[in-house]
Amino acid sequence: MQGKLNEGHGAEQTSSYYQQEYYNYENPYKKKGVSNKIDRFVQRFPVLGRFYKQPPSVFDSSEPGQQFNYDEMFNSIVSNSITNELTADDLTLNERYSDKRRIQYIKLQAKDQTQPVDISIHHQTNKIYLCDVGRSLVEIFDINGTREHVISGTVMSKFQPTAIVVASDRRLIVASYFNHCLHMYYPNDTSNQVNCYSYKQFKLGTKGNQIHQFYNPAGIAVDNSDGYLYVCDRGNYRVQVITPDGICERIIELFIHNKKNYPLDPVQLAFQPKFGRLVCIIGGTAICFIPKYTNGPVYVNPLYITDTNGLGLDNASGLAIDTHDRIFISDTDHHRIVICTPDGYFITSFGMEGCGLGQLKRPCGLDITNDGTVVVTDSGNKRIQLFGLIRERTPVTNNPRRESSNVNSGLFLIEEHDLAATM
Repeated sequence: MQGKLNEGHGAEQTSSYYQQEYYNYENPYKKKGVSNKIDRFVQRFPVLGRFYKQPPSVFDSSEPGQQFNYDEMFNSIVSNSITNELTADDLTLNERYSDKRRIQYIKLQAKDQTQPVDISIHHQTNKIYLCDVGRSLVEIFDINGTREHVISGTVMSKFQPTAIVVASDRRLIVASYFNHCLHMYYPNDTSNQVNCYSYKQFKLGTKGNQIHQFYNPAGIAVDNSDGYLYVCDRGNYRVQVITPDGICERIIELFIHNKKNYPLDPVQLAFQPKFGRLVCIIGGTAICFIPKYTNGPVYVNPLYITDTNGLGLDNASGLAIDTHDRIFISDTDHHRIVICTPDGYFITSFGMEGCGLGQLKRPCGLDITNDGTVVVTDSGNKRIQLFGLIRERTPVTNNPRRESSNVNSGLFLIEEHDLAATM
């Protein structure tokens, strides 16, 4: 049975790449030269698509010929210039997450196509929901690494999921960066625990730049206080805020402060409930803070996270907030996880490039359990890693309440079916 959790030193794994015909995505825009070569490269290595930004389709600069450089933003802030006092708990984080006795991994199916890119935890049950773009499926594990269910089939195989989130009511949402839409899975209102993974499946959105349309949707997140879905509509330089019924209620457009001609592309976001705001990765190199109830244009000062050696973020793709509102970031191209204070001050990092226990290769999505365990999609090593485990666990006894949803015209019903276990 695939997916059993392992501890101790992991086996050496070689990096696998994909045949060009494996990924069938074709950009409808006609391009030539370097731009066309980049598109073909992204098609061959799909995980890079999360970090490749298409040219603007909505906003045009009034100064043609000038290429915007994030590093030259005069309003940007470098995190190591912020004065901040670390707590005693902050100072123990590196020890906790670097301790190999508290690290375990879940080995995924050993296929060339295996490419885990995002993850979400159902916090009431500690179930792990994994999104694999290479195999075009979603896998569900318990916290001990036992695979319970697989969501696959014809619809999912064509969808090619790149982002995932599960809400407290077990509503499951997956996004496809390459197909420019989302799929939403509403659990059927049933008390049958044997068949608890029974869903109604809906499609949300089409390709475009209008309301309810997306262009390269990246990260997604659900605010469990009201069930609203936030979508990083990266190619359109905005965040769409969607009700549980699938209706877009607000659109947040991101711009550099005092530079309206320079929109920012959101990559991933997460919530800081105590501050009433969103934390958002922009461009893969910086973060920004957005008031939760913003509507329309918002002007932000990007914050660059740098460690004590001056090393910043490179193609950051994963973001999570712990119960203390600390910020955890997957620094993908530096093969590490960066931890910051709630205000973005660098605390520490863990992980380094490699395939051994505690080492990472292109980490992407991550999430954090209520007890602080960090769960990471170790994409290049075809596995999930769990850092900072609490050795003795209390069995989870509470079951999430299943809420019925009044689905309206914001969602298009694809099919209703039972997603049985595939072991």
